[in-house]
Amino acid sequence: MKRYMKFFTGIVFGGILLVCSACTDEYEANNGGMKECCEGVPFTVRAIVADFEELSNAGKSSTRTSVRDEHFKMEFVDGDSIGVFAIKDGAIMDNIDNAKLVYNRSSGSWNPVGNGTLYWYDGVSYVAYYPYRKNITIDLSKGMDGAIASLTGNEKLQPAKDQSTTEKHIVSDLLVATGVPAIDNSSGIILSLQFQHQFALLVLQPQVYVGCFAPEKAGFVYHMESRVLGTDSAAINVSLNGITPYQIDSLKYCAIVPPQANARVTGNYTTTNGRDDTNIKINYSGSSITLVSGKCYTLKVISPVPGKGSIERKLYPGDFVFQNEIDKRIEVHPGNGKLEEDGKIYDYKNAIGMVITCDPKRMTDKKCNEKGWNHAYVMMLDSLKEGNWGPMDLIEADIDTISIADVKSKHDFSRIKNNMNGYSETLQMLANHEGDASFVSDCRAFYLVKTYNNSNKVPDGIERSPWFLPSIGQWFDMLVNICGRSPENFQHNTGNGLQDEKWGQETLDKLEGQLSKVGKSLPQFNVNYRLGFSCSSQYDKDRSWMLLWHIDDPLYKWERVCLQGYNKTSAWHVRPFFAF
Repeated sequence: MKRYMKFFTGIVFGGILLVCSACTDEYEANNGGMKECCEGVPFTVRAIVADFEELSNAGKSSTRTSVRDEHFKMEFVDGDSIGVFAIKDGAIMDNIDNAKLVYNRSSGSWNPVGNGTLYWYDGVSYVAYYPYRKNITIDLSKGMDGAIASLTGNEKLQPAKDQSTTEKHIVSDLLVATGVPAIDNSSGIILSLQFQHQFALLVLQPQVYVGCFAPEKAGFVYHMESRVLGTDSAAINVSLNGITPYQIDSLKYCAIVPPQANARVTGNYTTTNGRDDTNIKINYSGSSITLVSGKCYTLKVISPVPGKGSIERKLYPGDFVFQNEIDKRIEVHPGNGKLEEDGKIYDYKNAIGMVITCDPKRMTDKKCNEKGWNHAYVMMLDSLKEGNWGPMDLIEADIDTISIADVKSKHDFSRIKNNMNGYSETLQMLANHEGDASFVSDCRAFYLVKTYNNSNKVPDGIERSPWFLPSIGQWFDMLVNICGRSPENFQHNTGNGLQDEKWGQETLDKLEGQLSKVGKSLPQFNVNYRLGFSCSSQYDKDRSWMLLWHIDDPLYKWERVCLQGYNKTSAWHVRPFFAF
């Protein structure tokens, strides 16, 4: 048997086992009752090998991993052998007692050794197992369950201590099937055997934090101590629950083990310290679990020392941004990278922003692109004060209006989703109102951004934009990329915008969880149980777009998050973005 290299739910193998001859329809005292003459009728076996069933983690240090992996699939190959027992009335029938059947893939047949024949009898059940071994017996005193138990408890069928090769690993995987032939089939008499795994599968994934470097022309380099979790390819001398496991690829080690209560996935391996090239032994142990036959348990072990080597890594939403004024460059720390003991990234106090969008197809602000700031839109890690958008009863010149009516009538979110023009809209609002005597009060959100930029100039040589008020599409991306929910899927939309009444706390928690890696948080909710953020985009003559959470209001049974139009004179928190 071999591990099959692509996904399937089950493979059917058909093989002619016998051709009956010279039989009559009368009762044969020694051979059982024949329902009809079976001369010339093939007895066909169809075998299906079940998948190992994925379970949750195998210890506190593990995470869930899908068992639907190409390496965990199996198919029979030429020369594979199964043992078969025929049982009737609690006794072995017709000397079919550990009969050896060998698979011929070219013909698709399972053939008895020595050209023997097997006969179909009424009322006979079959037990089959893989891999075949000589002198295997079964205990029929306790019925079919006892017969199976005698196979799983047989010393000759136990998992090997050394499973380091493909062959040693596969023959450790005891498979058992039972069945009764079906005679009312147009294809002939068929015995369907669904083989089940009698032991459990343990999977170890040694992991390590490795350095990373940016692709060419990425517009940034990685910050000091930027490390991401990757495969520990340096792992050697692996022991998994006292077994030398099979390494199925560079990611995983596998071992077949008997079922057991109060077990742990434990062991050790040797790896290389990436800082000084010394060898270090890693001991690991998961929490107490019960190992059940046919189940798969995965343990991910993270090395306490940095790994050897580096990997190329592109930019992702959630990454943290630094600006190196000495070397005149943007630097990035992976948002999913290694955390220090305090739960924060290295040098977190000097981070200035978090990447929200870095998909080249989403970098569509023309004024940013003209300057070459087309790698990412980055959110400030703090909020400025609250500020209103602008005067009401006025369509601002050269700023698009986007009403929810257009969106809902066409069920087309593209105008909201694709407005990524926070920088352009901020510049336009400044051009429209900066010279007004009432600019400070009428357009305070934009005033706050302008004054912050004036006192926090972009350092010479750093290729990025000034801060700007984010657009509705940029807030849209923040909800998708950081909070894990798309406004396209909000379920409780109103006449004012896109909202959901169940995902408020969930989305808020995800945003705050990412900000906590740099020691930051969001502002407190106001007295009306609302937390809102300003947006550069115009809704209509009286309203601008904004991002709002509305949670814990005793008048409502909701956890609301929304993108909606609100009157332009209302003040919301200002949290600027920049582009690089």
